[in-house]
Amino acid sequence: MDPGYISRLLRGLIDSAPSARVIKKLADAALNDVSVEDMLIAAGYLDIESIKSSKTDKAAQSQHLRQWEEVIEEASRYNISPALATELIRTLGKSMEKAKKGNGSE
Repeated sequence: MDPGYISRLLRGLIDSAPSARVIKKLADAALNDVSVEDMLIAAGYLDIESIKSSKTDKAAQSQHLRQWEEVIEEASRYNISPALATELIRTLGKSMEKAKKGNGSE
């Protein structure tokens, strides 16, 4: 990359944001912890709110996956087969639905 271009960019002498390719090169060469994503947000290519919500969704999905991994570990610990575990969950779910209907908590 042209050092003059970088200098003009840093001094705010360039009216348009650098291309995504240039941003990638700058982020790859950066000596701090700046990410390509951070630079794309700063350049206006990405919306920070959509990034935050996607990270939240990923965190929620990750937590949900960890919870199911715990269920699988418990079933494995007691030598419960996947078929039996599925049947137990279905039976429990049906019982819970009946209990909710009986309590009028719909």
